[in-house]
Amino acid sequence: MIVSGLCMTCLGSSFWFSSLAPGAQNESQPGENRDVIATLGHRPLVLVVDDEPLIADSVAAILNRNGFDAKAFYSGMDAVRSVEEQCPDIVLTDVIMPDFDGVRLAMAIRACCPKSRIVLFSGNAATSALLDHAVTNGFFFELLTKPVHPAQLLKTLRA
Repeated sequence: MIVSGLCMTCLGSSFWFSSLAPGAQNESQPGENRDVIATLGHRPLVLVVDDEPLIADSVAAILNRNGFDAKAFYSGMDAVRSVEEQCPDIVLTDVIMPDFDGVRLAMAIRACCPKSRIVLFSGNAATSALLDHAVTNGFFFELLTKPVHPAQLLKTLRA
């Protein structure tokens, strides 16, 4: 039973989210949480990076309730420092961020954690220029557009 759903717009970023009531089961997709854990043998570590703390925290909370071990970071530099200790299974990062954008972050993480899956998400038109720069340098990343519904996010990360 989904108890909340709203579209947040914070300084140009939009994100659609919903959450399950405490103790409620998501009847539309039974067993998916166990499938992710069974496939990888553990709760996949996901770095959620967005300069909007509300978005990063909300996405991490949704992922944590759905079989992932998600950690929120509010800057690309903090996320890069965290991979020095442990490479994540997945990095989910906003693209347009001050100081260290998500494409630069993705390229830096790919360099030291080549097996990490990287998914960019953005609702900003400037994203295409940054992605073109990455492709020119031989980097290819998945892209989700904001706002993204949690069901689509989970489906993408479980693929």
